[in-house]
Amino acid sequence: MFGKRSLWPYLAGASAVLAVVVFALVRLGEPDLVPVPPASTSGVTIAGQLSLTQTGPDVSAHLTVSADRAVTLRGLTVKVRDRTGAFHDFPELSNIELTTVPRELVLNGRLSPPGEYTYYLAYRLGGDWVSLPPWQTITIR
Repeated sequence: MFGKRSLWPYLAGASAVLAVVVFALVRLGEPDLVPVPPASTSGVTIAGQLSLTQTGPDVSAHLTVSADRAVTLRGLTVKVRDRTGAFHDFPELSNIELTTVPRELVLNGRLSPPGEYTYYLAYRLGGDWVSLPPWQTITIR
């Protein structure tokens, strides 16, 4: 028995190393769970269609808007920019009630001087405006 060593210490060491490796793989393989707050009741989806018709500098904005649930918008308008970025927004409508049934609205404004303008629909529920693409252009002659 002289010269023969017991394998038990090696097997015990190997088992301990294997246990640490398995624990690390299992622990590292699981994603950390991040608490997710409940869905916001204020999140709403607004859909709209917008077209402009013109008679000289007078322009009518024809809107069709709806929401994924009943909501009252604090503001709704057609935002308009000229080539320099100057504002030519239509008058803002306040406290517009929307549902899942599309609602048609008409806004009237004036775009002057002649030139190319970019316009889009915008709304606000709280303090910030939300822009709805697409951004479209109209040329006033």
